[in-house]
Amino acid sequence: MRSAGTIRDKLHARRFADFLMTRGITTRMDPGAEGFTVWVHDDDRLAEVREELPKFLAAPADPRYDVSREVEAQSAAARKTAEVVQAPVRRVPVSSVPAAARVGFMGTPLALALVAFCVAVAVYTQFGEPESSRLAKLTIATVERLDVARIGWHGLEDIQNGEVWRLLTPCFIHFGLLHLLFNMMWMIDVGRQVEAARGTLALALMVVVIGVGSNYAQYIVDGPYFGGMSGVVFGLFGYVLVMSRWAPSAGMVMAANNALFMGIWFIVCLTGAVGPIANTAHGVGLVLGLALGGIGVWLHERRR
Repeated sequence: MRSAGTIRDKLHARRFADFLMTRGITTRMDPGAEGFTVWVHDDDRLAEVREELPKFLAAPADPRYDVSREVEAQSAAARKTAEVVQAPVRRVPVSSVPAAARVGFMGTPLALALVAFCVAVAVYTQFGEPESSRLAKLTIATVERLDVARIGWHGLEDIQNGEVWRLLTPCFIHFGLLHLLFNMMWMIDVGRQVEAARGTLALALMVVVIGVGSNYAQYIVDGPYFGGMSGVVFGLFGYVLVMSRWAPSAGMVMAANNALFMGIWFIVCLTGAVGPIANTAHGVGLVLGLALGGIGVWLHERRR
């Protein structure tokens, strides 16, 4: 038995169950926080129900769903399997409409603002190197070019002197157009999903936690010569990946090909084939995102 989606209204849930019964599809409707989950007994008919459900939600009053007389003619035993029960079954429901689609493109202001800010920083700094004067206040530590092969800095002296924003601002630095485009593409995807499903404050907190954590780890391992939103992007990717798998009713989706691409890209970066990469930031960001996803699933289950 697998879930085909959710229906908010109880009467609509019964109406849809009756309609499916006349087509030989037995279902179970379980109440939850977001409505009634449609469970299909026969997995072979699951695709058919998932195809029909959006049509029903778009026009539940359509005369083709007026099947009450046909249902009454069915046996009592068959009728019972389609009944909307009161005791919820502990299964993972599937949201029929992703959260980002429900709120629309402009319904995720922080994700869009982060993209706009990164673009503005890139334009202002002209994709400069960390030692450039325009990046002096954005790197985790002020970098000096000693010679062609060496740089110097004074530890985290700037942060200790009160410039605490430096723990986060390396996220907004990018060193090339492709670097910027890749990170912004993923921010629009996973960032908007998190904001749409969990709210602007939740996205802000996740960006700060993942950004600061991944930046500090990268500094400890390789020093201050780095920048980019990649650590945060990998963290948000990990969060959405966990939520889409174990709490799909939260409204987040991660396509299998996108997950595969990110996994392959993570490995390619580790090889050094694409040049110097902040791999520590990637790894720590991903781990933090997966951990936050685990917490998110736990909180989601508690609310149910």
